[in-house]
Amino acid sequence: MAVHDYLSRTDSGTLYGKPGLDLLVVETGLCRAVISLQGAQVLEFTATGRAPLLWLSPVTSFEPGAAVRGGVPLCLPWFGENRKDPSKPKHGLVRTQLWELAGSDVRADGVVELELRFQHPGDALFAASFDCALKIGLGDSLTFDLALTNTAESAAEYSWALHSYFAVDDVNAVEVDGLDGGEFLDKTRGFARDRLEGVQTFAGEVDRVFEQAGARQVIHTPNPIVAESDNCHTVITWNPGAELAATIGDIGAHYRGFVCVEHGNAFADSWQLEAGETANARLKLSR
Repeated sequence: MAVHDYLSRTDSGTLYGKPGLDLLVVETGLCRAVISLQGAQVLEFTATGRAPLLWLSPVTSFEPGAAVRGGVPLCLPWFGENRKDPSKPKHGLVRTQLWELAGSDVRADGVVELELRFQHPGDALFAASFDCALKIGLGDSLTFDLALTNTAESAAEYSWALHSYFAVDDVNAVEVDGLDGGEFLDKTRGFARDRLEGVQTFAGEVDRVFEQAGARQVIHTPNPIVAESDNCHTVITWNPGAELAATIGDIGAHYRGFVCVEHGNAFADSWQLEAGETANARLKLSR
């Protein structure tokens, strides 16, 4: 059913042969994109005349309440394992919740803007209530504008990341510029602190958290990818490598096809929001 001439609604059964999730499809002269209402997650984005930007696992499930592997999930209100209670779901709760499409528009330059919203009432998973608005811009690039408001009566800590899975021919050949000289926490070595000299490569498992990282990275592939952010101070680089990927059901042998270079605010960069306070961040991805 068409909502506008640039926006239509479908589902994962129709598009991927795996029923379960409601999807939005945006098609314009500038791009084609698929967005899941669960998690406000961009699953596909391809600018006209360019290579696909994002990787979506060909073996992911589209079960309601289960994380979809690929695209750009939003991990919030905590990133990775919950450090106070590791039994809680990894990467927070918003990526498996249904969001509301609050608005859509086409700008004069042809860019489609979608606004999706989620309200968390506060519960056993995360005590503080919060409102989250994510504006997604779809043109010759993909943009995210995040506004997070702590609606609780006391201060709360929020960590988050836009967990971008970028499509590449072979992760073993990928180099990432823009992190040279940066200190990182290496999860593969118990979060030992280290420093990167030169470009980031992916010869095996890589799981690194760069705090106070630079705002711009270039992912060198035959069709280079640029990630630029504002008020995102953490960059996470990740690929499981062959050995770990073999243990992950929705990755397996497909690990070579993606690289994650994620922007957000986690670990020492986490947001401390007072009651009623709003914080904003922006991310632009292009190829």
